[in-house]
Amino acid sequence: MTKHLIKSLTLLAAALFLAGTPIQAQETSNARFTVHVVQRGENLFRIALKYNKFAEEIADANGITDSDSIAVGQRLIIPLPAGAPQEQITHVVSAGETLANIATAYDKSVSQLMELNRLAAADLIYVGQELTIADGDPIARVETTGSSQPSASNAGKATPVPAIAPDAGIRHSFSRTGDLSQVFVHTVQSGETLSEIGLRYNQTIDALARANNLADPGLLSVGQRLVVPGIRLPQLTRELPESVIAFTIDPLVFSAGRSGRIELLTTEPVTISGRFLGRELRVIAREAGKRHNILIGIPMFTELNVYPMTLELRNEFGQSTPIGANVQVIAGGYGRQTIRISDSELLAPEVEAEETALLALLTDRFTPERSWINSLSLPAAAPINAVFGILRSYNGSPFDRYHGGVDFAGAPGTSILAAADGIVVMVDRLHIRGNTTLIDHGWGLYSLYAHQDETLVQLGEVVATGQVIGTVGSTGRSTGPHLHWEVWLNGVNIDPMQWVREVFP
Repeated sequence: MTKHLIKSLTLLAAALFLAGTPIQAQETSNARFTVHVVQRGENLFRIALKYNKFAEEIADANGITDSDSIAVGQRLIIPLPAGAPQEQITHVVSAGETLANIATAYDKSVSQLMELNRLAAADLIYVGQELTIADGDPIARVETTGSSQPSASNAGKATPVPAIAPDAGIRHSFSRTGDLSQVFVHTVQSGETLSEIGLRYNQTIDALARANNLADPGLLSVGQRLVVPGIRLPQLTRELPESVIAFTIDPLVFSAGRSGRIELLTTEPVTISGRFLGRELRVIAREAGKRHNILIGIPMFTELNVYPMTLELRNEFGQSTPIGANVQVIAGGYGRQTIRISDSELLAPEVEAEETALLALLTDRFTPERSWINSLSLPAAAPINAVFGILRSYNGSPFDRYHGGVDFAGAPGTSILAAADGIVVMVDRLHIRGNTTLIDHGWGLYSLYAHQDETLVQLGEVVATGQVIGTVGSTGRSTGPHLHWEVWLNGVNIDPMQWVREVFP
């Protein structure tokens, strides 16, 4: 059967369905479809994203020549792959809705909906109730709340949650072909503007407004999800071998100055090596060589681009298999700050470069056993007055340096606490950071505590989470008493608060 004939039969079956004539489309062409009711604020592009389709596919299936001509309440045919199960359609009741207008929207009768949902009376519905509109097989969709597994809780809704990738907190395992038909979504944070979001993703305000059908780009709400066009999600460069059960990248798009996780599960013990951003990857083998974790720090000032990640799997017989993926890096979305320093000698680029090189060397040493569990604890009971990543101008200089840690505005003498178990690998007085303690937590993770008045631990000492290791001071390049806290991962300076908020690996 030709492609054109299948398409014609699909449209015929869909037309008969919309007209109310029962028909099983698969009996004639093995083609399946579901129906989407256009909601307020939707456009063809966003509807296509919900069903992992191209807008052109939906326009073609519905005979739409002008993509801007769809109307609220219009019912659109959404073609499903041949042999796909018929999707169950459900609707969540909103404030002000009645069973009658819900039935009208889906071309159903009130009695049909009452029977499907076992309602004794039409007025026995409530806000938030999930009504079955069309019976069928629920289709699980990827949730965006941090779970790595698909969930059926959003299955088959009239406006289903699309398989989308948020900016943080979701894990995705590649299929064996590496096909990711997802889009990238940014969740609006408190205080963010569309201009700031665009700067982070190298997008114009107009581009973001068009992609999200925003009538007023100035009206954003905390938690609002914005589709970000132009962001490429990871793509495999070759098919995964049969021995790889899962290849997980989290998050799907890396941010400069933050950390990423890679996990591979294999059916047989393997040894894995690899490279990304010009650096050798440190691979942590677990579960007899069948589970492998990689923690990656993305250096600040990494240019927004798509970068290749290359991995090589070698089994116990010495057979080698290459795999790889292209992963995009975006900006961290950090702000700017101007600071005045009286001791200009400490602003000399060579002084800062020398100290940074020393720390990069010390923190590039890899301890194969980890002493931290899940996440890091805060190092002081004090308010935060400066965050990681802020671009800084010192005494009128260009904004070409950044704040490499988090500052806690503790009074002089305030206790400084170890953020996790570990071994002290440096206690020294540095030019910029003053009295400094560096702790190795294993698996390439280090925490640093600077500007201390007193250091209370010794080189080589084993410390526990929450142990007092020093007191707040103002030594080194400091404008007043505070704790400057840094985290380093495999020689890369990264955002400490990500390790407080999130669980690793």
